Amino acid sequence: MILSWTLVILARQNCYSLYERLFVLIKMITGTPTLLLYHVCCLASGLFLLASCTVAVQQQPTAETASSPASTIERTTTDQNSVAEPTLTDGQIETAEIEYGNFSEDILTRTIMAELAGQRGQDGQALTDFATLARETGNLSIIARATRIATFMSNIPLAMEMGKLWLEKDPDSAEARRFFVQHLLETGRYREALVQLLNLLEQGSNVEFGVLAQRLANDPNAGVLLDALLVDLDTLFVRYPDNTSLRLTLVQLYQQNKQYQEAYEIARQLAIDLNDNAEVVIQEVRLLELMGEPERAQSRLVQSLNNNPDNKQLRFMYGNRLLNQQKFLAAKEQFALIIEQDPDDFDMVYSLALLSLQMNMFDDAKIYLQRLVVNNQHLDDAHFYLGNINVQQSNVDAAIDEYLLVKAGNNFLQAQRSYTELMLRADRYQEVKTHLQNIRFRNPDYNIPLLSIEASVLMEEGRPEQAALVLNNAVGAFPNNVQLLFLRSLLSQDQNDLPLMEQDLRKIILLSPTDATAYNSLGYTLADRTDRYQEAYALIQRAIELSPDEPSIIDSLGWVQYRLGLYDDARKNLDRAYSLFPDAEVAAHLGEVLWVMGERAAANRVWRGALEKQPDSKHVLNAMERLNPGAAI
Repeated sequence: MILSWTLVILARQNCYSLYERLFVLIKMITGTPTLLLYHVCCLASGLFLLASCTVAVQQQPTAETASSPASTIERTTTDQNSVAEPTLTDGQIETAEIEYGNFSEDILTRTIMAELAGQRGQDGQALTDFATLARETGNLSIIARATRIATFMSNIPLAMEMGKLWLEKDPDSAEARRFFVQHLLETGRYREALVQLLNLLEQGSNVEFGVLAQRLANDPNAGVLLDALLVDLDTLFVRYPDNTSLRLTLVQLYQQNKQYQEAYEIARQLAIDLNDNAEVVIQEVRLLELMGEPERAQSRLVQSLNNNPDNKQLRFMYGNRLLNQQKFLAAKEQFALIIEQDPDDFDMVYSLALLSLQMNMFDDAKIYLQRLVVNNQHLDDAHFYLGNINVQQSNVDAAIDEYLLVKAGNNFLQAQRSYTELMLRADRYQEVKTHLQNIRFRNPDYNIPLLSIEASVLMEEGRPEQAALVLNNAVGAFPNNVQLLFLRSLLSQDQNDLPLMEQDLRKIILLSPTDATAYNSLGYTLADRTDRYQEAYALIQRAIELSPDEPSIIDSLGWVQYRLGLYDDARKNLDRAYSLFPDAEVAAHLGEVLWVMGERAAANRVWRGALEKQPDSKHVLNAMERLNPGAAI
């Protein structure tokens, strides 16, 4: 049937010889013409219908972008009041009387060849061919095809050239003009785009001016463009004060230009005119906050919510405001109302579960999370947090089961860590080891993270021999992995195996010469546990060069200076480190320097202050006992 239809078209065009040429062409391309003949016939029938028709349109002046948008704005237009999502692709070429034209066999062949190139994924060739054909033939369908392909391929210069040709052929085409607006916006020609949007408005199209604000919001040059564009829009606003899209766009652009009062006045009146439209009220509330009037903003939001109690946007905004004010229970009540209104809003159910967890309302959180599981929503996250709740409630076996159900997502690795911790505490190491091995076997991308988890949990749970075995095997398999080398250096330091620690840290420095942590770790250990102070000082100085404001490195610098007898420099740096990061270990170092310098009362104040925050700090207690025996009791 398709073949017959194709032959009818070819007969209409007197192109039987072309049909034979196409058959030969297919044979040359594929070598097996019969396999593709059916598809090519389908393609040919559509293409001949496309290429043999022209649209009769009344000729109008060529569509060019005006040099002065403000002057163009003075033309009469129809009023538009709808609020719509910004789009540049809706609208179709209006149908008109069809006239059959005659194309040469060469043009028809090249058109089909261009289409075949596109079908075979040769988009660049297809675009080049269609653009050439568009210039040669002036055929509206070919021009439109070239414009769409150029747009798809983000070839903006060619898309604009083809778009201008399209508008010359069919000035009333809303689709062509929307494409043209899109490309003007992409090249930052906002005032010219505004002229084209106005043309669409005059033609009776539904125009969304908000595309201007959307583009400008991400344009680093917006600051120098906004004033001129606002002048044009204000001129348009005087003539069309009831156009909702225009008014919303003015609100957004005034806000971007930090003219909050002007934006607020338009938003306030628009909210009145649209009977408390939620989108406009939200803009109004945000502007009040930007103007430094949070009480008015809250009052306006509550007023609108009372007028629109079923509006999810307003209630969600109010709930978030309550969260920011740390009014968690009140926020939870607002979110619960949203779920009552829309039980299938599972994103809100998930938010409520997290909020309940934050408030330590574990039973409520469990209900919400189980609801997600039943409805197959947020499954991995739901199982992860159910595992956490069961840990809090001492339901270890249930927690293990939940963690095992986490198969992917942002919490996957943390679930594996939590599962590993619970299994080790239950003395089920072989089971967890097999589990982690199976995951790594199925997904090699998890090799490093899971080996690191296994080793670090073994270290934390006091199993250094097993941790060493894991790390030695891991480093053997991945000898240049910095994460594994650093983890093994920590274990070696704990086990007082300083040669292995130094070996791993020096390899990290070799692999990653800008890794300040490696320089600092090696330098501090040498200063603290050996008498290689000058070598330690050089390493820590390099770490300071790489990361001058890192408190742990400043602490190391102060400590090695103390070891070198540079007490004043040591005190200065340790004071700075402690002010940046009042950690117990830093306090122990600072207190020791003060004690040695004779400022024993100051040393005791630092130590006592650290012990108030961390009563069992071994660093502080050891320093006090070593320098002032009995004082730590």
